[in-house]
Amino acid sequence: MRSGTELAAAALLLLAGCGNWSNEDLRFYAALPTRQELHVAVPGAAATSAVAGGPLALTAACGALGDAETWLWAKPTSDKLNASVDWVLGLVEVVRRVTPTSRLDDARIWGPFDDDKHPGNEMRISIVRSWPDGREAAPLHTYAFEARRKAGGGAFTPIIAGHFSGASATGGHGGLTLAFDVIRALGMGDADAPTGQMAIAYDRSADPRTVGLSLVQSPGFGLVQFDYAFQGWADGRGHFTYAFRDAAGNLVSVKAGFEAAGAGRGLSTFRAAGGATGQFAQCWDAAACLVWVDDPNDYSCGRAGCSGGAVSACPAVPAP
Repeated sequence: MRSGTELAAAALLLLAGCGNWSNEDLRFYAALPTRQELHVAVPGAAATSAVAGGPLALTAACGALGDAETWLWAKPTSDKLNASVDWVLGLVEVVRRVTPTSRLDDARIWGPFDDDKHPGNEMRISIVRSWPDGREAAPLHTYAFEARRKAGGGAFTPIIAGHFSGASATGGHGGLTLAFDVIRALGMGDADAPTGQMAIAYDRSADPRTVGLSLVQSPGFGLVQFDYAFQGWADGRGHFTYAFRDAAGNLVSVKAGFEAAGAGRGLSTFRAAGGATGQFAQCWDAAACLVWVDDPNDYSCGRAGCSGGAVSACPAVPAP
């Protein structure tokens, strides 16, 4: 699938022009999210475990309980989430590099302009500001990245639709939806483009900052369909809800809290490829070695006797 950066670069060639940004322009640009707002940050031993999209067993001996394989999936999963965010932001960030085509008191518009990578299509981008709580309060910005077939002059259809409430992107909350079906219908995606949509919500108005990413689509970006969620505190602690499908085809969803160094505690829901379901709980240290397991059905290790360790060894971690 063509990257968001490539699509954005194509648009940029047609949008670029002369002129300077005004202070008011900058207020509109500040309503758009950046990587800082949307990226997921997972620490610890999992940071060195990713290989071929999955976890790599630790080389250091972890003792009788072994390593926390479910936690070792957290970093490769977060990397794929960040890659999907980067794809979206490659489209969004084109407007940060150019001046608007039209300026209204409470709106900025770019285009319409031809999409030179997909002949016969044209695009339009708009950001509209409103004041639902009065002009003394923070404004609400709504934005749309739209496309249409140029022939016939039909209605524009949103590819990306979003909103942001707050004085700046680093101190407010917002969300956006990317419509893959529209991209495919207009011939603007490659053959491997996902279907359905991706919805992202974020909040930087308090500590912790939060990011939610919902995939309602066929598999894309190497991720399973799921409602992913991340909470990150300024001191490096966090909580991550994620899912993956292991090499045997089993689907595992995890709710994991972690310390800044990576030690953590998680509750996993297991759905075997054959249909069996269950749950197991684990704690691990900063090296991703298990210190406690509660798994009466032995889902986590695939053999009899997965449970063990002492719950008192579990770290105190954030709850979701």
